[in-house]
Amino acid sequence: MEDKAPLSFGQEALWLAEELVPGLSAYMMLAGWELTGPLDPQALRRALTALVERHEVLRSALVPVDGRPEQVVRGCAPFELRCVDMGDGDGQEQDDVIAGHLAGELEKPFDLSSPPLLHGVLFRMAANRHTLVLVTHHIVWDGGSDVLLRRELSELYAAEVRGRRPELPELAVQYADFARWQREEEAPALEASVEHWAQRLRDVRAPELPTDRPRPALRRFTAAYSQIPIPAAAVRGVTELARTASVPPFVVYLAIFDVLLARWADEPRAVVGTPLSGRSEPELENLLGYFVNSVVLVADCDPGSTLSELLVAVRSDLSSAFEHGDAPFHHVVDRINPPRDSSRHPLYQVAFQYVPESEPLRLIGVDATEVSERLLHRIEVTTEFDLLAEVREEADTQRVLNLRYATDMFDVTSMDGVARAYVEILEAAVATPDSTLAQLAEAAVSLPAAGTKPLRGPENVPHRVAPSDAAPTVVSRTELHGRIAAVWAEVLGLPEVDCSANFFAMGGSSLRGAQLVRRLGAELGLNLELIDLFDSESVDGLVEFLGRASAAAGPGGFDRPDSRAAPA
Repeated sequence: MEDKAPLSFGQEALWLAEELVPGLSAYMMLAGWELTGPLDPQALRRALTALVERHEVLRSALVPVDGRPEQVVRGCAPFELRCVDMGDGDGQEQDDVIAGHLAGELEKPFDLSSPPLLHGVLFRMAANRHTLVLVTHHIVWDGGSDVLLRRELSELYAAEVRGRRPELPELAVQYADFARWQREEEAPALEASVEHWAQRLRDVRAPELPTDRPRPALRRFTAAYSQIPIPAAAVRGVTELARTASVPPFVVYLAIFDVLLARWADEPRAVVGTPLSGRSEPELENLLGYFVNSVVLVADCDPGSTLSELLVAVRSDLSSAFEHGDAPFHHVVDRINPPRDSSRHPLYQVAFQYVPESEPLRLIGVDATEVSERLLHRIEVTTEFDLLAEVREEADTQRVLNLRYATDMFDVTSMDGVARAYVEILEAAVATPDSTLAQLAEAAVSLPAAGTKPLRGPENVPHRVAPSDAAPTVVSRTELHGRIAAVWAEVLGLPEVDCSANFFAMGGSSLRGAQLVRRLGAELGLNLELIDLFDSESVDGLVEFLGRASAAAGPGGFDRPDSRAAPA
């Protein structure tokens, strides 16, 4: 019998993001290894089958029911590990073929309704040389899952090769149990945390960064990477500075990034998003799934302040974020109800995270070399942020700054300059920890000159007009207005709605918006996406959009106006 459960709050947020911008490959998770030695492909296939059988979340179908997503646990079939023989090409040719294959995989939307939600390809490079690539979706995966995958796949493969039972801890719960607990037990306690963030962020706006090109109308940005090693002396300096200031090294790396952002945007404040792990309960430690939650950190970077003062402030802000880190990010967005803007991530557009060294994959008798980052850097991916900065741990205490940026707005030369500027500020900070932030900012000599820094005005930021300010408009209402308004009222639980009223101002949320769009499609046959509701906001606006789209398509068709297309 199939087991049904709601999505967790974190899953719900990613499901809504997929509804907003379908097929965004920023949510595809990829892991790859070069395997040298006598690999047993059938044992590997059985080990992956055992992994999917052990973790129900990987064999769950995520499907909408009346616009609200549910996860339905399915039975476990043998894992389909596709094998591709690469022939006799040289290493570069084989790498190109793998990159092309993966690019094709990532271009296709990940079908969340068709488990298993873990896909695998084994490329045979030579008799004793293979490349294993596993792909999944962020909605069932996080950094903790990455560690568990390597650990459990290593043990499951060893058990298959040696013909014994795997030595893995019993799972006390499954991910569906966590989702139910979160909804039924934890949800009532979340109100205080949601309100905390609403008060903290209500008047905060993310500074506009100088860009090389204007921001596209739709947030589906093609991404590229800029990477720079952090000198070993600077890494040692961060360790010492963190010890002296009684803060984790993450706080130092983040504070330096705040200084960089404030200097780059020429504003005294940095607004950065970062993920927090949600594995607070011991039962969740060995469970694959999506447990992280995004929080928004705000740093005041007064030029006259010292680095020590900034470190204290960042540590305090992080402590408060951890204390209220259970508030689902999309609930916070709905509570604040900022202007809906399809061109940018809500509340913050720049993210920062610290990535520990990867858990190694240990397949018995086989030497496994991680190539995940190398593969990602060779294929075209997308990003939901303007910029994602990562300080990554590498082997032998090395650290690397990795920038994943939107190529629709930034050139590689600019991003390379930003990466170098980060290292310049970091080196200045560890050399002279008593410096003011103005002195540290002066060290960023590689920071690119201001490019296109849009002024904040009606032409750049959506402006929600208050009813008292709105000019009176005469709208000719049609039968379509009435039919849409009837569904609109049912979704919002209202007796009726004003066709000129804002959906979100009337109590609508992102989830209710997704329900509305699906019901309008099912009941009225309207070809709509959630982003259309974000842009239109009212029944009048939605009908007007439908009219424009129909006119653009010509007789007998429906199309979206060119301005709504994803950036090329």
